[in-house]
Amino acid sequence: MGLAKQWKGVNGYMIKKPSTFFSAYDENHGIGYPLQFLLVTFAVAMAPVLLIGVLLNITSPTDAALVGAIVVVLGLVMWIGVVLEAVLAHAVASLFGASGLTYTLEAYAFPSLVRYGFWWFPLVNIVLAFYGLYLQIKALSAFHDISTGKATIAALVVPVIVFPILAVGLLLILPILLAFVMDIGGTAP
Repeated sequence: MGLAKQWKGVNGYMIKKPSTFFSAYDENHGIGYPLQFLLVTFAVAMAPVLLIGVLLNITSPTDAALVGAIVVVLGLVMWIGVVLEAVLAHAVASLFGASGLTYTLEAYAFPSLVRYGFWWFPLVNIVLAFYGLYLQIKALSAFHDISTGKATIAALVVPVIVFPILAVGLLLILPILLAFVMDIGGTAP
């Protein structure tokens, strides 16, 4: 079965019957499968924003191309963020006996359309993000055969502790980098 057909089937289960999917899932894929799955998910999630951005700038091809490039880069950054989140969650889950990074990546990839599909739609995105996080916790628990409590700890350590620390660090370092790159505050002749 092709990736597109599997992607559609898995997302159908995530929307309609996630608990059935988690209890019945017993496939073995390589590490590339969940990475591709996530990439397809973010391509689909970014498509409406890309389409709207390009259509709003249809009279200016340069602006339309710039919007397209920004949306593609944003999608890739989101993809990298989810992969990084999954890897860090796996490190925590491994402390509780979880093994197999591929299973953790799948636990993060499969509910990703639910969690990130409407990131651009106000208010709905918040509800779906929490539901997607819940599905990721259930997937971690089912795929690694660890308790839901341990899966919750593994899933929440990264967004609650690690990412805010990285964000604060970036906010502290970014102005310094910008000052050097843009030569802000320099004296003009």
